[in-house]
Amino acid sequence: MLQIDDAGSGSFVGGTCIGIYRPETNEYCFDIIPVEFYNKENFKKKLYLDQVVNIASAAITCLKPSRGEMIEVCRGYMFERLKIWLENNGYRWYSTQITGRIQEIVEKSFELYTERLGLPWQYIKYTRYPFHFHKLLRWVYADYDNRIKLCKVGWKSWQKLESIVPDTAWASMCAVSFTCMKCGRHIKPRSEVKVIRFVSNRENYVYLHDKCDSGKGH
Repeated sequence: MLQIDDAGSGSFVGGTCIGIYRPETNEYCFDIIPVEFYNKENFKKKLYLDQVVNIASAAITCLKPSRGEMIEVCRGYMFERLKIWLENNGYRWYSTQITGRIQEIVEKSFELYTERLGLPWQYIKYTRYPFHFHKLLRWVYADYDNRIKLCKVGWKSWQKLESIVPDTAWASMCAVSFTCMKCGRHIKPRSEVKVIRFVSNRENYVYLHDKCDSGKGH
């Protein structure tokens, strides 16, 4: 049996990971849909769905399913065009809720990918719902000019907010456990910090070393 799942389709940062797993032999293939397929023009055309087909078909070719081997496909919208491709090419498949080891593996693949993009592993490990849209915005605004290029800017939720110009102020850091959201290093207590404030669904604050420039609004 082959199982196909995705991770990261709901993350504002990064593309999307598509993973294909054979539990009987622990074989696994994955690839990332580049974030360019989520820019405004490509997102409207849903070109990322074609990339799902390209990734999955390449993995299926590599894994060489036996005649009649069943393929489980995640129910999510990401696989709309893949299901058509599977049907047209004579594969046995069905749509279901994917759980278990494949879900863990694909999610881990996506986490490692976002670490390579620059998302701190401490943030991923210790933040509750680390890929929540409004939480990721704080990381993006900490280095806006560079990080917005890594985001799914075709999303309607982003287009409602992209005109925001954050406020900037300076203050003295009182807490002992804050990390600079740009460079990732610890902020020493009583040191001067740059404070970025913006409003999405709530008031958000981003703390940087005073020498770390955030980009937008400066």
